Amino acid sequence: GTVTSTMAMETYVATITVADGATTGKESAIGIPSNFIPMGVTVAVTTAAANAVNLVDIGTDADTDGFVDGISAAVNSTGFKGFFPCNGVLGMSGGTTTAATETADEVEIVLSGDPGADTTVVMKFIGISSSSDAS
Repeated sequence: GTVTSTMAMETYVATITVADGATTGKESAIGIPSNFIPMGVTVAVTTAAANAVNLVDIGTDADTDGFVDGISAAVNSTGFKGFFPCNGVLGMSGGTTTAATETADEVEIVLSGDPGADTTVVMKFIGISSSSDAS
């Protein structure tokens, strides 16, 4: 048999609101497609937290730090917060040989504490979408 593989650079945008009183938030529907390998993500805050809290992890519903693990981006002001390499186990630079979301899942974020008000974060991932078919 033969194996046909495809790879393409793709972007994916996730908008997530962390509710007042919570420390995590996730997409309302599955967003990141299967077999997507994220390389990096830009982060912007569109609705700021009332409290001085930071975005610390970005991942999936199944692994909340799977894309970006251990950052410290303040979310108590609006605007661009930076570009972060995907250093989690599901990311390109995670140091594993199994980087990719084999199963589609919701993107989820973790804050360092209660934001004190509903807080909205927009992330734009850049990565590689891939597929392989055997015949």
